[in-house]
Amino acid sequence: MIWETVLKGQEYLLMIIFVLISVGLIKEHMLFNSTFYYIKQVVKSNRMLVAILSAIGGLLPISGRVTVSAGMLDTVAPKRGQPGRENYGIVDYLSTHHYYIWSPLEKTVLVPMAAFGLTWISLMSILWPLLAVSAALILFYIFYYIKEEDVVVTPIIDFDFKISDVIRNILPMIAAIVSVINGYNAIWAFGLLVLYYCLLTKTWNIKHLLAYVHWEVIFIVAVIIVFGNYVKGYEKDITEVIKSTPFNFDTITGTVYLSLLALGSGFILGSSSRFAAFTVLLTQLYGAQYFIWFFALEYAGYLLSPAHKCVAVGKSYFGTPLLKYFTVLGIWALLLILTGGMITFL
Repeated sequence: MIWETVLKGQEYLLMIIFVLISVGLIKEHMLFNSTFYYIKQVVKSNRMLVAILSAIGGLLPISGRVTVSAGMLDTVAPKRGQPGRENYGIVDYLSTHHYYIWSPLEKTVLVPMAAFGLTWISLMSILWPLLAVSAALILFYIFYYIKEEDVVVTPIIDFDFKISDVIRNILPMIAAIVSVINGYNAIWAFGLLVLYYCLLTKTWNIKHLLAYVHWEVIFIVAVIIVFGNYVKGYEKDITEVIKSTPFNFDTITGTVYLSLLALGSGFILGSSSRFAAFTVLLTQLYGAQYFIWFFALEYAGYLLSPAHKCVAVGKSYFGTPLLKYFTVLGIWALLLILTGGMITFL
């Protein structure tokens, strides 16, 4: 019994390890760069260019993504001190944070998939309303607040793009993601992707590859899986204990306490992997029907957290006032909470 509790479901840790290694190789060898510059060269609509650049900058599977995205957007933003530049800080933040809801490269998606044994489709069937309101807010901001004249496009010179770069560098990643989205085994999909990128970059040093892995995340997920297995084994007993405390959904007061706990932990910790961990832990304790509610609250707290460095990065790049930041982020957080609340309680 004890070994089943400890080991069951731990194979999903391989999926996370393979994703992190793939991301590390992409970053170190700059495998996506040429495609980015090509897109920047051919897009005609200035605001559409901003939307595409923000999407690429946000999607790049690298640490410090908000800084990379800011650098990309800075290439088309007005110069320092000119009107309209401050709006790019908001675009930078929005474009690099909606991926936490849906990208199979993000720990916030990988952790629940691993902990609950879900496919990507199953997880998205729960979280899609949060993604829908987030996408609507982002597109509204870009196309309403960014003006065509606020986008400064500098011609690219000495640039040589080859379609072979896309086929060789990006298509394998897309194929792995699509296969996971379509329900294929994520461990095999990302394992083969690691093997391919090792061949492509001629990287075979195991110690070097393992240096890409965030072992703190692996440990957190391993503990969560064990905890979830334990909860399943003693579900009735744990339910009775919860009902005897103020922290339960049987009363309005208990619901408020639990909601503040979820919102507060995301706000205080300011970490995507930790908010995902707390979301999973609370869901394991209180039931799958509350998953989207806990996710919305933890994510809202994370977006507004003073421990979250992304606001400082954008502010330093674009001079965006803090009041402007937290007005938009407050609206986003409120949309997430209202959406999660309506789905859970109505």
